[in-house]
Amino acid sequence: MPDLNPRELTARFAAVRRHSLDLAAALTPEDQCVQSMPDASPTKWHLAHTTWFFETLILSPHARAYRVFDSRYARLFNSYYESLGPRHPRPQRGLLTRPSLDEVHAYRSAVDAAMTGFTGAEADGHWATVAALIELGLHHEQQHQELILTDLKHLLSLNPL
Repeated sequence: MPDLNPRELTARFAAVRRHSLDLAAALTPEDQCVQSMPDASPTKWHLAHTTWFFETLILSPHARAYRVFDSRYARLFNSYYESLGPRHPRPQRGLLTRPSLDEVHAYRSAVDAAMTGFTGAEADGHWATVAALIELGLHHEQQHQELILTDLKHLLSLNPL
């Protein structure tokens, strides 16, 4: 892991998170909700899951004043982390019409703002631990960016338009 100071890691965090939204920018809300096969996930789910990761593994345990955005999201957007609670079945992620895409974007915005505030102030006392978790989360998000493209390629290949 590179030895990044809080400012550098915050900038990297913003860039990686922005890239996920850039990948989805040309898609309609309908495009982002559909699941083309049981082994794929909707773009909306990927956007929410990566947000859940930062909220659950960094903000909730390490940011003193952080309050969970919506406790119901833990079940919806957990994937394989059995120790962190129950999960919605992967083959049924395309049935999650709620929360809406706008609500997922609001969730991302709230968590991103909390992360930026956290890395800018609160993380000072245990920066090495937090920086390693943030870096892990960024790599995790980049893996999901690849999955967004793979899942989207499959989805769009099935559409005759």
